[in-house]
Amino acid sequence: MNELTTNTTAVVLCGGKGERLRPFTESLPKALVPINGQPLLEHLLNYLSASGVSRFVICVGYKAEAIEEFLQQRKHPQWEVTCVNSGDVSMTERILHAREHVRGRGLLCYGDTLANVDVADLLQHHMESGALATLTLHPLHSLFGIVEVDSCGRVQNFAEKPRLPYWINIGFMFYEPKALDYLQTGSDLPGFLSDMAAAGVLGSYQHTGKHLTINTEKERAKAENEIVQFYTYLDGQTR
Repeated sequence: MNELTTNTTAVVLCGGKGERLRPFTESLPKALVPINGQPLLEHLLNYLSASGVSRFVICVGYKAEAIEEFLQQRKHPQWEVTCVNSGDVSMTERILHAREHVRGRGLLCYGDTLANVDVADLLQHHMESGALATLTLHPLHSLFGIVEVDSCGRVQNFAEKPRLPYWINIGFMFYEPKALDYLQTGSDLPGFLSDMAAAGVLGSYQHTGKHLTINTEKERAKAENEIVQFYTYLDGQTR
């Protein structure tokens, strides 16, 4: 366990309605949708905890009381958990409302995204870079098979959903307090990130391991099939 990660506060965005996950989200907030019988949020918090994080700020909105009740019942005794209910607002406003509860460096995570990011290595990379914030990226894969042809149009090769030469944002963003000076009320998350990028203060970390974003029932079913061997903990154990 990295001593530096124990001084990190994880800010988890859990306020969305998750309309594409109906009927689950008719009665549950998206963060509590079950993955192999365990809420999505619990998978994420357990992984961050195994990585040395013990302070959490959970940004809630839709069905906030259900998340608050869950955390009261299931949180680890060594965790320090604060829920910030901003109602129906943008992600950037949720981050601003959470600001006063974050002591020092923050780790921004999306409540619908699981990834076996090496949090200690990410933090080391962030600190060495000198950036105000470091965003975790994951390779983009085509949703379709690719057909390669020669100059005469003859088929040369088939590639099934290949990796593309692009990267996507999956959250897991370490940020220093001054990074939030670029965040304005009424702005959106892409604008916040773009403003930091334009100022030259946003770094990146490339993660090529596991990644799941659960927005639809198809993605939730995929997660159920993969979650048992999804995470690799710092001691080399898998579950």
